[in-house]
Amino acid sequence: MKLQPTPAQAMALWASGLLEVDTLPNVAAQWLADGMDSESLRILAGADHEDRDDVCDLWTAALEELHIQPTPLENQWPLIWAYELATWRAGERTREQVLNDAVEYLRAVEYADREAKEAYVLWNLWDELTSNYEPPRTDAEIWAAVDKYLHKFS
Repeated sequence: MKLQPTPAQAMALWASGLLEVDTLPNVAAQWLADGMDSESLRILAGADHEDRDDVCDLWTAALEELHIQPTPLENQWPLIWAYELATWRAGERTREQVLNDAVEYLRAVEYADREAKEAYVLWNLWDELTSNYEPPRTDAEIWAAVDKYLHKFS
């Protein structure tokens, strides 16, 4: 089974748009296996992926039943970063996905999280990939810099 976010990580990922609706039944199944329980969580764990609105409604109900609160902005990035690194180390996410998630996170919070230092480093590398920096580096050099940066956290 793939790594699933903790409740706190899931709330941070959900708030920033990084948790896909299609993954919610798998998250619910893992939480059940970890000992969490509620009626909506059980239904969500067995939900098919056909009706996204139903899955979202079950997610909301499960969070309420489990008394899981939204994560304040200042706490979101450390939780997301921990999940990103764990899934990257496990080979479940690529460097490209981690890079894109960092950029998406900053966009979702409208660049307001100034403490998300790792996200800003990755955003600068992404920006370099998509811009004409002087002196220019090749894509291979930039991706090597992404790899080097991620491996600092191994």
